[in-house]
Amino acid sequence: MTENGISIKDAEQGLHEKHTVVALGMFDGMHIGHKKLIDTAVLIANSRGLVPAVYTFSNHPQETFGVNVKRLCTNDMRRSIMRTLGIVRVEEVEFTGSIRSSSPERFIELLIRTMNPDVIVAGFNYTFGRGKTGNSDLLQKLAFKNGVDAAIIPSVHIGKQPVSSTRIRSMIEKGDVKNAQELLGRAYSLEGVVCENKRMGHLIGFPTANIELDMRLVLPADGVYITLAEVMGFAYPAVTNIGSNPTVGGTKTTVETHILSFDEDIYGQKLNVRFVKRLRPVRKFGSIEELKAQIEMDTHSAKDYFGGIR
Repeated sequence: MTENGISIKDAEQGLHEKHTVVALGMFDGMHIGHKKLIDTAVLIANSRGLVPAVYTFSNHPQETFGVNVKRLCTNDMRRSIMRTLGIVRVEEVEFTGSIRSSSPERFIELLIRTMNPDVIVAGFNYTFGRGKTGNSDLLQKLAFKNGVDAAIIPSVHIGKQPVSSTRIRSMIEKGDVKNAQELLGRAYSLEGVVCENKRMGHLIGFPTANIELDMRLVLPADGVYITLAEVMGFAYPAVTNIGSNPTVGGTKTTVETHILSFDEDIYGQKLNVRFVKRLRPVRKFGSIEELKAQIEMDTHSAKDYFGGIR
């Protein structure tokens, strides 16, 4: 297969040979702090005629210590956002015991050999090398020693606190998706293929699309949320329930989305659910009629939020 007369393999090889401005980080949240770092790399690259690039890991470094770190986006979502921000090359490698045990000097040598950078961009708190002995100061020294410029990006603050994936994760786990959106610079989202469930929503007049949970991602607190549901290239106002459906005897946590003014069969389709605002916690109702009345109020709240749609 060719692209403008050049094989795709040759084109990719050519890209890897070009000089880059490389941004370093886990980018596990792709929040506004990460965006500032990437924006800086893209700006420098464009001004110097270099390739804007990212060097990151496919797995979280803490996972090599047996720690289960919940993500704020999948690797696919992360790459997509990076591309949107102007990153041309994404080098996503597995964080292994070998990398973990490498000296800071060895890590920088590997980075330079892999990415061919003219400039390295990293956050103020970036650590690397055995025992996290490498920091931003050492990064600058080692870069300059190898003839590479380095730009260190300070933290971004909102509400007098630094923006971090840990802070955002805590907000989402509490259901505070509205304030988390300010720190993310986007609505938090979950994505999955629409699958069959008990079809209780159909039986009570509010059909829902259910997606399989990606257990690697942070799950918002149980509750009912105003959401945007994107499916087949279009986004629709929606109401999403996260919980076990106690009124109908459910025991398993599900993510069920009622898409407003929508009546199409989307089983097997990919659905992206963006969380806008939490309406209320989940609770057990005394009857199906009480549940239906509450869902009716929830849908009216969502319609009002989106400007009184019908």
